[in-house]
Amino acid sequence: MAFLTIESDAPADDSSASGRRRSVALRLDGETWLRVEPEVLRELGVAAGEDIDEVRRARVEAALMRVRARLFVVRSLAVSMQSEAEIAKKLAARYVPPEVAREAIERVAGYGYIDDASLAGQLARGMRTRGYGRRRAEQKLRQRGLSHEVSAAALDDSYAGCDEAELALEALGRRPVSDDVGRRRAVAFLARRGFSAGAAWKAVRAAADPEGSGCGER
Repeated sequence: MAFLTIESDAPADDSSASGRRRSVALRLDGETWLRVEPEVLRELGVAAGEDIDEVRRARVEAALMRVRARLFVVRSLAVSMQSEAEIAKKLAARYVPPEVAREAIERVAGYGYIDDASLAGQLARGMRTRGYGRRRAEQKLRQRGLSHEVSAAALDDSYAGCDEAELALEALGRRPVSDDVGRRRAVAFLARRGFSAGAAWKAVRAAADPEGSGCGER
């Protein structure tokens, strides 16, 4: 058994501590055991004056790992919207055990903070608005760790009713297409933006002949 004492690193009214995160030291028989944030301490269910045996010690340390993993996920998502796969990768990089990571992700997802479908829709709409073809948008979504099923649903919704050649023509803008060199460069540009070769050439022909029939078949 070891006697538990809990000490804050600074009084609550200490102005010198206002610019840094406060922490609390948990000591067993005077030796530092853990250092945690005040909000974490509340979730550990320990109190000063307890006698801590090895079993209790292991349980508290396991609980601390779970709490810290969950708080990391919440704080990470507060900075930017991320996919479940991206969060899992970050937790793995912090050497969080897979079962602890899964529990943290599931709990935070239950709060509504992780929503792969919503993220996929946001990304797909953004790619289309910025003039990217479906292929490039799909690549972007997969890079963010979104599943094929989630990505496909978002892409179907965002690119529904979209004529690929018309979208390619919009993406082309005012790029020169008056000669063969310009046209080849324009097609290469559209290919890099995720448009098929057929749609790219159709858009380039329409841009070169604005008085023609647009991107329709001729």
